[in-house]
Amino acid sequence: MDPKLWWYIARAAGLMSWWLLSATVVWGLLLSTRILGPRRLAPARLLDLHRFLSGLSVAFLIVHLIALLADEYIGFGLPELLVPMVSPYRPGAVAWGVVALYVLAAIVVTSLTRPHLPHQVWRWVHYATFALFALVTVHAFTAGTEATNPAVKGTGILLGAAFLFLATYRLLVIRRPAAHDTPPVAPPAPASASEGKDAHPNPPQDRPVLVQELRHAADGVLAVRLAATGGGWLPAWEPGAHVDLVLPSGTVRQYSLCGDPADRDTYRVGVLHVPDGRGGSAEVHRLRPGQTLTVRGPRNRFPLVLADHYLFIAGGIGITPLLPMIRRVEAAGLDWRLLYGGRSRATMAFTDDLLALGGDRVQVVPEDTDGLPDLAAALSDAPPGAAVYCCGPEPLIAALEQTMAADFPHLHLHVERFAPANSGPAAPGGPTSANRFEVELARSRTVLPVPADRSLLEVIREAVPDATASCEEGFCGACKVTVLDGTPDHRDEVLGPGERGRTDVIYPCVSRARSSRLVLDL
Repeated sequence: MDPKLWWYIARAAGLMSWWLLSATVVWGLLLSTRILGPRRLAPARLLDLHRFLSGLSVAFLIVHLIALLADEYIGFGLPELLVPMVSPYRPGAVAWGVVALYVLAAIVVTSLTRPHLPHQVWRWVHYATFALFALVTVHAFTAGTEATNPAVKGTGILLGAAFLFLATYRLLVIRRPAAHDTPPVAPPAPASASEGKDAHPNPPQDRPVLVQELRHAADGVLAVRLAATGGGWLPAWEPGAHVDLVLPSGTVRQYSLCGDPADRDTYRVGVLHVPDGRGGSAEVHRLRPGQTLTVRGPRNRFPLVLADHYLFIAGGIGITPLLPMIRRVEAAGLDWRLLYGGRSRATMAFTDDLLALGGDRVQVVPEDTDGLPDLAAALSDAPPGAAVYCCGPEPLIAALEQTMAADFPHLHLHVERFAPANSGPAAPGGPTSANRFEVELARSRTVLPVPADRSLLEVIREAVPDATASCEEGFCGACKVTVLDGTPDHRDEVLGPGERGRTDVIYPCVSRARSSRLVLDL
């Protein structure tokens, strides 16, 4: 046997692993930037190809490591493969590969255990693929003997250029604060598709629209189609987004978009008439085709995350933000089911469209004939790691949260509420709704008292009249302010359960202070 055989195998397997890993990263970036798009090929198959390439890369890496251990010429042992800077052969170059091995191990382990991990953990570890690509590329060009080979050099330049372009596009273009994305400074949250919220007149990005069509969608539900004046395109949006609708009276309400994100000519919303509401839905139901309204947004705090399986749970008009999600997931060829409850079949909008789209994957549960939806049964059918999306009245969401916390911690819940959740009693030693404190505006060094009967936002506006806000009920996140000192009492719906301890931000429309003074960056 040729004494150099293992060395040849190590070199060939190392190059194959690097090429496949590079292709995996580039393919993943293509998927995340949506350059391939859900309408050209089924993204489920594209995702399978991404996984196949990564698995093949790991397989060649294992061959590469085994060949290095078997090669008597280079004399590698486990310490050289596992500990940086101990290799007698190009120690610095080999160290890049050792570090890359540990980064890859973290990515592989979190990918294999993803159904049992919080989505955020998996996502942030997965971002390490950027560093992994750089480490492996440097290792390949400094530790190997093929760096001067024109084919290897050309391939490296091509893959590196593709990686840099797609990474830049992904980080700077896809995540910039566009009309269809969540602004990084003040992330807004959608309200409900039923009775919306009064909003302080604060009209950035106001756009005039025409009421193009009004259609009866169910008892008490009006489907409204809005078109841009002058025939121009409306801002892009993604499933889960909502808009602020400025009605003829000046009243502002927030409604979820339920049309097709690919349709840039129109927006569609579904509005439930709430007889005992504050008049917003009643005014929408009095609209006539041809009237001019104003929209703000879109904004999205209910985004659709990538998952292998989806369970959608809707209560009444809460179906509206889920509609475009279901269409997107269906177009992608991914597994999904819908549990849809309502007072009666006649009051449940879009049921015919959903049944035609999903067939037996759609379970319609009218309360007057079938009772309440069986949440436990629906959750039991969902595989580990499934994304559960729910929008509806508070009793439905509260029951779902309790059921999942008790029996289904392996599923990932995403919710959108119609109104603030019941906050329950104050924490021991914490403030009640009647606490008094002071706010210091750091830029002007102004100190103002915040009495128990006024919101922090009201007091701020005494010194900063143009302070940004929208819903003023803790949903949209537009009033976000940086906290420099003090302890906020978070009462908003923007921060998740794991963020309630944050002391660097506050939403002053509803939140207050646990400390005697808050210092804000205003």
